[in-house]
Amino acid sequence: MAKTPNLPSTQRGGFLGLFGTATKKSWEAENIKPASDISLSDAYTYGASTTIASLIGNVKGGVRTRQQIYQDWLNMGQDSICSSSIKLLTTTALGGHDTTGDIVFIEKKPEIQKDQKLSKLVEDIAKAVGPILNEVIYSAAYTGAQYGDAYGRIYANSKGVKHINVDETLHPSLVQPFERGGITAGYAVFIGEKSFERLDISQVARLKMPRIQLIPQYGIIEKSLKIAIAQDDIEQLPLMPSLAGGSLLYPAEDAYNKLNNTLLGLVAQRMNVSLDHRIVGLQMEGMTKEQQDKFGASVVAMFKKVKEVVAESVRTGKPITESIISILPMHAEKQLVNLSQGNTAQQTLNIDDVLVHARLLAGAFGTDLSNLGFLDQVSGWMGDSGLARTSSQAAENSRGIRIGAAEFCHHVIDIHCLKRYGIVFDKSNRPYQVNFYGSISALESERQRTNNDKANAVLVMGQAMQVFKDMGATEEIMENLLSKHFMLDEEDAKLYAKIVNAAPPPMADAGMM
Repeated sequence: MAKTPNLPSTQRGGFLGLFGTATKKSWEAENIKPASDISLSDAYTYGASTTIASLIGNVKGGVRTRQQIYQDWLNMGQDSICSSSIKLLTTTALGGHDTTGDIVFIEKKPEIQKDQKLSKLVEDIAKAVGPILNEVIYSAAYTGAQYGDAYGRIYANSKGVKHINVDETLHPSLVQPFERGGITAGYAVFIGEKSFERLDISQVARLKMPRIQLIPQYGIIEKSLKIAIAQDDIEQLPLMPSLAGGSLLYPAEDAYNKLNNTLLGLVAQRMNVSLDHRIVGLQMEGMTKEQQDKFGASVVAMFKKVKEVVAESVRTGKPITESIISILPMHAEKQLVNLSQGNTAQQTLNIDDVLVHARLLAGAFGTDLSNLGFLDQVSGWMGDSGLARTSSQAAENSRGIRIGAAEFCHHVIDIHCLKRYGIVFDKSNRPYQVNFYGSISALESERQRTNNDKANAVLVMGQAMQVFKDMGATEEIMENLLSKHFMLDEEDAKLYAKIVNAAPPPMADAGMM
């Protein structure tokens, strides 16, 4: 006979025990206590000895400093494909009003509609803070998508927030945020007379993109040694610097480098093709030693001159539009001899590899070249005029931008309420909600499409139910049909199956007369 497992008694725990809820003591004994049996020797025995140092020590691309990472992202931001992709994702994430261009909408929650005091409070907040957020939210979201963080200097007084400044003085590379348990606690800003200023969260609003990828960088090892991972009280955790991360550019770095190398090779080929260098021989018989020395020196000078011309062309990016003719003295014949035919018509350039890497770079952002100015490219988006709102990939990649932008807005509103009303609403009790709308919002488009699909499915199911009802299906047959073929839950199938016993409305009979 099988041994009966020891289950927590449902007769304990007071009133909640009636619902089969485990008591605190029994739940902890079953789920928490086993962790105390884990030992260091067991971990090493089964190969779990990886450290942060070994994890980042052999990564592709190596470990970089914080400034090197931001410098690479700054260079990538100057690329047309990267810049257009981030702009597209930012627009699809935030949307915008069709006429006014407003992006942020601070609206009352449905449950406070009847509370006049809270309703008036939300209206005042929207009127005071809404225009300020609309001025800076797009630039903050774009910067956050590029660097993983964006910062706005908050200027407020006793009447609330008056202005938010988002410019180069708070560039992400100049601001070092500090966190306690992942929650922003303050900032070190490397500007000013002493190249250091200390600011708190009431002075700076941070747009923090979700950290979804590990970026190898110096500081991770030091942070792993100092952090108190076993400490449960978040107030007792040490203040730690936040590392670079969250940028949408990081997954595209490899594709960007390959595209740059490919373009560099293509440009070098074009420069070489544009160079028309011909060597012409001049026959000279009976040269003396002195003449021979001069001849050798002139040949060397000739090649150096050509090299300088090519280098200058590559440096300035200007093609060589004229032929370079060099005179080479020769013996035994007294005529000019053309020893080379030039380079202009000898090479055929191919850009297929460039387009492949360009597509890979655009694909790293979830976008398509056809939406970034390459309208001659065939893509799945072209069936709907190539609009960004038709791409679920762009919508999903934009979700992180919307998350960061929403938290940015909530933080600014919290500071406004603190300064003006002396209160800060708890996250779960906020009487308002921050929304992003607009027909150009990819997320909103996907939501509307999903709702339309659900509505169409309900209509088809209703028509099928009417057909089976007219055929004389019983309640049991209808329930089986809905649960097995329309994949409804058992409870919903039982509820809808009762319609076979429902009498038709009076108006239906009158309409048939």
